Amino acid sequence: MSAPVELRLLGGVLAGGASRRLGRDKSVERVGRDRMVDRAVRALNHVCEEVVVVSSRADAPTGPWRVVPDRRESVGPLSGIEAALTEARNLGYHGVFVLACDLPLVGPALATSVVDALGGADASAPGRVGVPGFEPLCAVYRTACLEVATGLLDRGERAAHMLFGSIDGRRIDVAGDAVLNVNTEADLARARALAEGGGVDR
Repeated sequence: MSAPVELRLLGGVLAGGASRRLGRDKSVERVGRDRMVDRAVRALNHVCEEVVVVSSRADAPTGPWRVVPDRRESVGPLSGIEAALTEARNLGYHGVFVLACDLPLVGPALATSVVDALGGADASAPGRVGVPGFEPLCAVYRTACLEVATGLLDRGERAAHMLFGSIDGRRIDVAGDAVLNVNTEADLARARALAEGGGVDR
């Protein structure tokens, strides 16, 4: 495992989205040879002691992992982060590495870099072009962030970036396509082309 021995992390793959823009379940779409959910689990296995899939969907993707339900229904990815942090705290982990399944170009090297960047901060995540200037769904959060996430949700906040922006989060520089988010057919085609071309983290 690449993570420091003293930092015990639970991996939480977020796979509960409705995939409205794509029109079908993104988690089981293939990029390269594998489903996107399998790619996410594989990336996190390099830095986490255990990986779970966070989803309340009846058709949540199955595999060699446990499925952890969201604590709140239809609230979005911030609720998934809350569920992952709750599970991490209950199991005695120091934090959780949250990775959305629709970020299929995130691989072991980037995951390791995100963990290594944490240091004494509350969270770490790769930077990206646009607003916000970081990817909150490819991030390590210490379990101390749970109360912040719960407080945001209790106030009606749904945006995941609000959590990272409310705590001591560190950003790392990454290549432009490393955190490509697959929302549309064009995004999916680009991710597949990059994966087949071998120009991404594996």
